[in-house]
Amino acid sequence: MSVPGQSTARSREQSHRITAVSRSNHTPSLYHASAAAAIRDAFDLYVAKFRRITGRARKRFEERDWKARRRDAVERFDLYEVTLNTVALNLQALMGRRLRDPSDWNHIKSEYARLVSGRFDVELLETFYNSVTRKILETVGINRDIEFFSLTGRTDSLEPVQSVYKTYQHNRPTLWVIREILTDHQLSVPYEDLERDAALVAREVDLHVWPVVGFGKRDVIEVIRALFYRNKAAYLVGRVIADGHVIPMVLPLYHGDKGIYVDAALMTESEVSIVFSFAFSYFHVEIDRYDELIKFLKSILVSKPVSDLYSSLGYNKHGKTELYRSLHRFVHESREKFDIAPGKEGAVMIGFTLRDFNYVFKVIKDRPCFLRSADITSKRITRQQVKDAYQEVCHRDRAGRMVDTQEFENLRFKKKRFSEQLLREFTLAAKEIVSIENDYVIIKHVYVQRKVVPLPMYLLIQKDPEVIRSVILDFGYFLKDLAAAGVFPYDLFNIWNYGVTSRGRVVLFDYDDVGTLENATFRAKPAPRDETEELQPEEDRIAAMPDEFFVDETERYSGIPEQLKGIFKAVHGDLFTVKFWQLMQARVRRGELFDITPYDRRRRFSRQHYSG
Repeated sequence: MSVPGQSTARSREQSHRITAVSRSNHTPSLYHASAAAAIRDAFDLYVAKFRRITGRARKRFEERDWKARRRDAVERFDLYEVTLNTVALNLQALMGRRLRDPSDWNHIKSEYARLVSGRFDVELLETFYNSVTRKILETVGINRDIEFFSLTGRTDSLEPVQSVYKTYQHNRPTLWVIREILTDHQLSVPYEDLERDAALVAREVDLHVWPVVGFGKRDVIEVIRALFYRNKAAYLVGRVIADGHVIPMVLPLYHGDKGIYVDAALMTESEVSIVFSFAFSYFHVEIDRYDELIKFLKSILVSKPVSDLYSSLGYNKHGKTELYRSLHRFVHESREKFDIAPGKEGAVMIGFTLRDFNYVFKVIKDRPCFLRSADITSKRITRQQVKDAYQEVCHRDRAGRMVDTQEFENLRFKKKRFSEQLLREFTLAAKEIVSIENDYVIIKHVYVQRKVVPLPMYLLIQKDPEVIRSVILDFGYFLKDLAAAGVFPYDLFNIWNYGVTSRGRVVLFDYDDVGTLENATFRAKPAPRDETEELQPEEDRIAAMPDEFFVDETERYSGIPEQLKGIFKAVHGDLFTVKFWQLMQARVRRGELFDITPYDRRRRFSRQHYSG
């Protein structure tokens, strides 16, 4: 016969005994299962918040609430790290002093694998688990006992597949099909002119399908059910399948004063690739089956790395995992050595790469450096300031002009995979970040970016005058896009900080001397007041503050080759004036948000002169 309450007390006592036993040996236990469940639950909570923030995008677009749209982007970007900090604290309370015991984590990994087995999002779950362990244990290299790692991604999924796209039969006039597609993606705001836009898009679809099939069979058009939101635009993403060929179809939608309108029809992989460029901020897309969405995107962006596609959807941490996999596959399969990256040596960073791997690695040098700009101001910069600058860029709209950067810690590779020249450079300039231990090189902190060709090198190797003209003019648009995003590179015309992508777009890849446009001071350089001052060196008579910039000096010290300045100034002469920079600064300070068109402006429909 039991006394009321005794059963509960005995159960609690047994539970404590089980926990005590589990902590006294290294076999899987309820204790390990609890830790695994805590990580899984934290991930599920993260996903729920991620989806909730993403789900606001439609309303922001309908209401043209661009400031709230930008706040959402920052909140979602920070969410992953916030979640990691929370789960680390929860695990500390659960595990106590054994939080950093690798043997426990081996068992937690086994329990976690059992908990998440069969889920379609198992790869994201594994990435999250690895993030937790690396945050807590500060793992160097790869520890397969406590981390999930494979050279290839998973292809199995036990959960049923949900179609992320709708199929439209293309056995009728294209105009009818496009009208149905646009109607299916109708928002609470009406189209400015549905019939006009449907006809404009249908013309482009017919034009691009004609070379493939002519009068032949036109199969289907498949369109993602959700819109892709970024900044002030929404993108309808689809593909035309004709005679076995896959043709991209991306329609940018804008919310104008008279309603929603289609701005263009992008029908080539090159055009669509720029929309999904690694230099743009991430899309907000309300689709749960991200895995099926990635497959769809890969079908129209065949040459784009899967890591870029994950990042473009906001899954940048798993994009980092995919990049890490591709790096290790390359190192495993090739015989190439890491070597100093071609180009001018950086004052702050050591850049290195693998010749045939499409990424560059950058570590911060040990000693603070002086950065001297053309306007005779100089700035001392420390490692922390460099890190802060990179973080600032992450939280800004990258405007299609700033290369996405992945941060890695505690990488380890065999010493024999590095050139002697690079090893010497590490020893001379980066001993605090890079250590050589026995047969291994350990890199405590490194930035990884897609390779681009430094602008000066591009101008030297390019022989087509029209391509040179295009890049020089794009350089001006690049500077204006940065200004619109509120970003200002203080070494403005040091063109070694800028690169050209494979699509011919100028981008910024060095952030160590980047500041906010709001905090800069633009003025003309003071002229000598008398003959005595005229004889003095400028640095003796002009006291410039670190954030001051003498705009009238930029033309004189511009890194643009003298022979190409005429082409540049014909379109972008305003960049050499104080008025331009002060006007842009005032607009940014007012909170005005710009939208950067991620495609050739000539591709935009001329709606005013449309004739149906």
